[in-house]
Amino acid sequence: MDSEREYYLKRASQKQIKKAVTSDFICSFSSSLFNFAISLYILKLTGSAMNFGTTLLIGPLIGIVFSPLIGYLADHNDHKKVMIRTQLGCIVLLVVYSVFFPVLGQWHYLMVLVMVATLGLNTRIFSVTYLAAVSRLVDKPFIQQLNSLEQSSTSLANILGPIVAGAVFSFVPFQSFIYFEIAAEFIVVGIVLSMNFQLIKEEEQAGAKKETMWTSMKQGLIYVKKRPLLLYMVVVASLLNFLCGVFTVGFPYLIIHVLHMQNLQYSLTEALFSLGLVAGGLVASKLSVDSNPIGMVSRALILEGLPIIFAIIPLIISMNSWLSTSIFGLINFIIAVVLVFINVPITTYMQKTIPANYQGRVFTIMMVGATALQPLGYFIYGILFQYASSIIVIAFSFVGFLIIGLVVRLISSKAAYEENFQG
Repeated sequence: MDSEREYYLKRASQKQIKKAVTSDFICSFSSSLFNFAISLYILKLTGSAMNFGTTLLIGPLIGIVFSPLIGYLADHNDHKKVMIRTQLGCIVLLVVYSVFFPVLGQWHYLMVLVMVATLGLNTRIFSVTYLAAVSRLVDKPFIQQLNSLEQSSTSLANILGPIVAGAVFSFVPFQSFIYFEIAAEFIVVGIVLSMNFQLIKEEEQAGAKKETMWTSMKQGLIYVKKRPLLLYMVVVASLLNFLCGVFTVGFPYLIIHVLHMQNLQYSLTEALFSLGLVAGGLVASKLSVDSNPIGMVSRALILEGLPIIFAIIPLIISMNSWLSTSIFGLINFIIAVVLVFINVPITTYMQKTIPANYQGRVFTIMMVGATALQPLGYFIYGILFQYASSIIVIAFSFVGFLIIGLVVRLISSKAAYEENFQG
């Protein structure tokens, strides 16, 4: 009977993985296509970089502001129903926008802001709820494979989306992107409806649904505080996102303004980053996660920082611009591959060890904590690359990654021991 049960769970999990990865690709491709089209439309409509920046910023801010609600919904409601309702909410909003699009006039930009904010909130609810549902969606041995393949699927979609949008934006009306997004949302709803979100049965804690939203979030914070590894993960993710400003802010500045490389060369380095995520996800799907994920993450953190130092080479040695492109492209590719081995072990560990009725809140806390220092990192690195020596900034960032990796390496064993002892 046990072997029959294992065989059934294996076949069912594999089928669920195919559906989830397909859904993820369609959702990510349509979203990246639509978001890129919106970016081009806003720049064309307003001609303002500030308006463009506001449009990019509003989504993450909405996610932070509504984080208690997001975690509460994910932990105290049926996952499938929440995901379906958020998708249907997106569809209704897009339909309303498409109907009023021809008559909005001067209200176009305001409507775009409302739409981006609402879509961003629905997307965050969908994402957190889905992450909390994975432990019931597939059997434990398949969780890492699912996370890894979804990483590759999302990255591939994010490569293709902007390319397709940029290629067809000048030839089709903007409304066509709205209709495509609506069609994609309907397909995702259909796939989610066909998935079994109770494949793996887990015990529910009595009375969990009687908590208020704020009490629920407080209990989530208490839970994280009691888990040393989770607490360290939040801190490490926050510091990592701060230091990643050297990539997201510094590298584009160096490529475009310091080295005066072409836009095509810059786009190629960005494409190699996405290809690295695809490759890393495929490799990670074939490997097993370490029993101590912080140990794996610490090694990955050290490797994440090593390629940075090579960005100094084009700054101190005069070379052909395509050779510089190759150096930055290779750095981006390696960074992306290693980044997968930071994200996947953490996500898999959380989904395997956190009780199902806490996962929504813990993932929300992780997302908010991980991105808390990100805006500050963008701001500080923007100032540093503008007014300080780029070589010194890169060198200090390199040292920062190594220090964090080594410190995490030292504390990981202690944290794992404390958690096992408490458990």
